[in-house]
Amino acid sequence: VKGGQSYDASTLASKICQVYPELRQAFRDNANEYGEFLPEEFFTKHANALIVDTIKKNDPQTMKKLFNILNEIYDDGSSEVQDIIAVTILGELNNDTELLATCVDYMNDSMAPVVIAVNKYLASPGGKKARKKMLNPPPYKPNKEKKKGFMASLMEQQSNLQQ
Repeated sequence: VKGGQSYDASTLASKICQVYPELRQAFRDNANEYGEFLPEEFFTKHANALIVDTIKKNDPQTMKKLFNILNEIYDDGSSEVQDIIAVTILGELNNDTELLATCVDYMNDSMAPVVIAVNKYLASPGGKKARKKMLNPPPYKPNKEKKKGFMASLMEQQSNLQQ
């Protein structure tokens, strides 16, 4: 990450595709279908199953590769990316203490307490209600272009006339 920039959700997905090359087409399809990359849709429908399966198998080589990516992007990522890692991806562990214990060995010190807290919350009654909401989100609406104010429209018309 160069000079003050941070990782975004698309970079996270791209790096996850390095661990799971079979996800590349789903990654491309997601962006093409919606006109922009929708990380929640990509991870919940495609990547999470592979990630949780990797954690269950606890293959040290794949775990190290996966968590090197997650740790790096968590530390240098935007808050959106941190949320995706802690809630959308690792929240899928469903507060399974054995799986969490396996992951803690690979997580860095900044990510581990957050992931544990998120899993505890998602196992609580309030978290279960939040999960239901995540499973039935409101329909996708693309971003609308911002309307220009009256004065901005007049200024734009005037500049067009002068050219």
